[in-house]
Formats: sequence, structure tokens, C-alpha cells
Amino acid sequence: MSLRTCADCGKSVSSSAPACPRCGRPSRKSAHWPIEIVGHFGLAVVFVVGCAWYAGSHDEEVRDSAQRVSPAETTVARPYRRLARSLTALVAYNRTLHLLRVENRDTFSWTQCQLSLNLHGVSGYDLEVEAIRPGLTEAALLQSAEFADPDGKRFDPSTDKVATLDLRCETPGGHLYYGGKFATEGSQSADANSTPSARSTLVASTRAAPNP
Repeated sequence: MSLRTCADCGKSVSSSAPACPRCGRPSRKSAHWPIEIVGHFGLAVVFVVGCAWYAGSHDEEVRDSAQRVSPAETTVARPYRRLARSLTALVAYNRTLHLLRVENRDTFSWTQCQLSLNLHGVSGYDLEVEAIRPGLTEAALLQSAEFADPDGKRFDPSTDKVATLDLRCETPGGHLYYGGKFATEGSQSADANSTPSARSTLVASTRAAPNP
């Protein structure tokens, strides 16, 4: 224990005394935080700043990755023929993979199918498929480059645009048809956004092998 001199009366006062016993002057000790508290507070500040920096840099990486990944440009065909009886089909085309998906939504199989891309009159790019069975997992997956015109020239997806797909198939009820028209590239984003299930189904189906 040490002594100090009172500033008012000059009497020696213990440093631990709260006030001078002679004149009553308070000791007025300076408030000091323990070194442990100061150290812990400093570590907490460093931790918070580090977390904020990491979160900011991680968000930047996520945004950059999202910008680098191009979404699948899938468009779903809309029937353009009005027939009393027709094939019930869901047809989609992925412009990035150049892949057509033809799903049979009838309860019976289609056989001896003639598929035509961009049919004008009696000419177009054709492909024959032996059978397309009903069901989601039985859909036919076809590359647009497999189609060829009557002269043998194959469809070139890098220069040609898929506009329509026509189907003519044998069924238990005889010949049935389907005609579908795809959205133009200018309106494909709105069409794809309105049919997310069809878009995700087409992308997922690329893992399956095409029907024979």
C-alpha cells in the first residue's frame, strides 16, 4: 500500500482510501478496464471484420460464377394445327444443346413416326423414328443435326433456326398428326419462364439415352 498527498489539505492519505480522512476530498481514481477485457474485445473486433470481409468476397465469387454459367435456352412448341384428332405431345428444343425432346402423352405407343423440321409444303428436314412409347421417361431425345432434307443435306443448327416440328405416326386409331411451332429467339425467354417444369425436364432428360 502506498501513500499520496491530498491536493486540498496536504495530509498523507493511503492510496486505497476512497477519500481524505481529514478534508473528505475524494480520491478520484481513474477507471481502467482489465487487460483481459481489452484483449477479448480486440479479438472480437478482428473476428467481426474478418467475417464481413469473407462474406463480401464470397458473394463476389458467387455472382461471378452465376454470370459465367449460361442458362439453358429451352423453348417449348405450341400446337399450331387444329385437328379433330391428333397426337398428344410435349415437344421442347434446347437451342444450346441443339436437342429435341418429343414426349408421347397419349396412352398408346406411336410407331413408324415421320418427324419433320421446318416443314414448308411437302419439303423439310426429316427423320424417321421406329417408335415413341408413352411416358415421361420414354421421351425421344433427338439431335437436330440428325434431320436431313430430300437431297440428303443435314440440318445445321449453327446457321438454321428450328421453327416448327411436325409428326406423323401410326397409332391403334390410324394415322395421327401433330404440328408444333417454337417461339422465336426474341420471345423465347418469356416462353421458357412460363414453362419451368418443361425446361427442367428437358435438361434432366439429357442424361437418358434416346429411344430406338
